[in-house]
Amino acid sequence: MTIYEVLQKQIEKTYGMSGRKIGSVLIPAFLGDFKKVLDENDLGATVSEEYMTEDKKMHLVFKGQRRMAATGYEYVVISCVCNGAELLLEEQLLWNR
Repeated sequence: MTIYEVLQKQIEKTYGMSGRKIGSVLIPAFLGDFKKVLDENDLGATVSEEYMTEDKKMHLVFKGQRRMAATGYEYVVISCVCNGAELLLEEQLLWNR
């Protein structure tokens, strides 16, 4: 599963039927902001950033790195914790090419 799919599944679990619409707004916002955070830090540095939905139903903590790859930078999410539970079994690319 991609990071997008993992987050969408968690949003649907939290918000029920309206989760798909909510996810289409929240996920690009969270991932886009986290990419900016990674860009602002040193290459290879492990960075974490917290996010909370306005209604406080979801508290997310992303941990990741910006790494050098053959075709430029690679943005990697090392950990994604939602409401205290780890959502990732392994590292995921922030954006799949």
